[in-house]
Amino acid sequence: MEAAPSDPIRALVHHACTARFTDLPEQTVAAVQRAMLDTVGAGIAGTSTPMGRIVTAAALETGGRPDSTVWGYRQRVPAAEAAFVNAIMARCRELDDVHEGSPVVGMGHGGHVSVMVVPAVIAVAESLPHPVSGAELITAIAVGSDLIPRLRMAAGSAGRLGFEGPAVAPFGVAAAVGRLYGFDEDTMANAMGAAYAHCAGNVQATRDGAWDVWLNAGIAARAGFVAADLARRGHHGTGAPLLGAAGLYPLYFRGEYHERGLLTELGQTFEGTHLSTKLYSSCKYTHNPIYTLTELARQNGITAADIERISVLTNSHEMRVVVLDQEGQHKHEPATVGAAQFSLPFVLAIALVHGDVFPDTLTEESLHDPETLALAKRVVVQVDPAKDELLKKTGYPPDDVEIRTWDGRTVAACLPYTKGHPRNPVTFDEVVTKFERCCALSELSPSANVRAAFVDDVHALPTLSDCRHLVADLFRDAHDDVPVAATAA
Repeated sequence: MEAAPSDPIRALVHHACTARFTDLPEQTVAAVQRAMLDTVGAGIAGTSTPMGRIVTAAALETGGRPDSTVWGYRQRVPAAEAAFVNAIMARCRELDDVHEGSPVVGMGHGGHVSVMVVPAVIAVAESLPHPVSGAELITAIAVGSDLIPRLRMAAGSAGRLGFEGPAVAPFGVAAAVGRLYGFDEDTMANAMGAAYAHCAGNVQATRDGAWDVWLNAGIAARAGFVAADLARRGHHGTGAPLLGAAGLYPLYFRGEYHERGLLTELGQTFEGTHLSTKLYSSCKYTHNPIYTLTELARQNGITAADIERISVLTNSHEMRVVVLDQEGQHKHEPATVGAAQFSLPFVLAIALVHGDVFPDTLTEESLHDPETLALAKRVVVQVDPAKDELLKKTGYPPDDVEIRTWDGRTVAACLPYTKGHPRNPVTFDEVVTKFERCCALSELSPSANVRAAFVDDVHALPTLSDCRHLVADLFRDAHDDVPVAATAA
């Protein structure tokens, strides 16, 4: 079915079908390479989590056509299931990248991105009977990673009503998969209609530390694949999925729609270029205050034991997501690691007591550490209305952080760009370092020489003639056991 003339989906479809590798800016290609390595590393880290074991066991026991690799294992499952499982594993350590906002559009933010696009694209590439070049893989990821932030930014403030970023991701994933399938514009339009039928994902789990927040990424990755797969088999989708009477923006976002967020420099600027690499294993809303706090402490020689009080001024959205529980109290004592990832007071304490916020410091044991709990209770967070104004322009406005010590010293700072932000970027080598840290978290990690070969291939990705076995080769020596889905704390 052709897209309705009045619906902006027509522009997205044309862009998705006509973008070429030679159109991509150099920095976009480099961003895709970093995202590829970063997402696979996060996925390997996720293989050793209870959530990772649960979804892997479910997929392997269900079985089906052996199309695509489950990361960490040699076994293959249908591509849709591989996209689902691998996206969840890459998401559940809270290490996947995030779109903080666009310097071109002047709006924010686009939410989680690569964690849905990369696993789906890899799964589809592995399932195809013909070679997939590195240039084709990069272009597919770049297109999908461009659409997701644009769709989210176009919702403006309504994007924070309660639907999580992955709610719009099936569109981007379907576009990326459709690229690899070689869709024409009519088929791509049908895939977009089917993608809208799959849109889902909410933030309720962030309020109580439930695991459902990680499911959203897997659901979106699988949904985008299924939408594209149905379209290539002849499905007819709605032609007005965005602005139809019951389209995405009228229905999900209460009628709020900003065309500039969706269409500004479409085909010229690829929003995946503006992704932030996460160096802490917690909600992105906590990263700026973690970075500012640790820099303040380092520059002033302050330790956790020196601190009487940590004060943070933030915006009201961050306050709701990572500071207050459902009763409106500060989340000082999270009950699970998942809840701790969304507790600003706790991760600030972890950062100073244990020196970092990463899965090897944010552990079940840390939840009961007296020094960490005591410092978390000395964290006070308040809303600054000026931060709410900044929130309209960027998804993650910087917080003001102040440290007051027992001996009467007071130091404060507001650092605008956390390490990993496009304006304070990580290098490819720094992503390699993170990749190695992620691999060290899993007993299913590939050997050092296999990891090194994979890193070299990702670095050479634009020149590779066939990428179908790129990730599968990482796990060629893996075992075939189905994991025991342990009950989580």
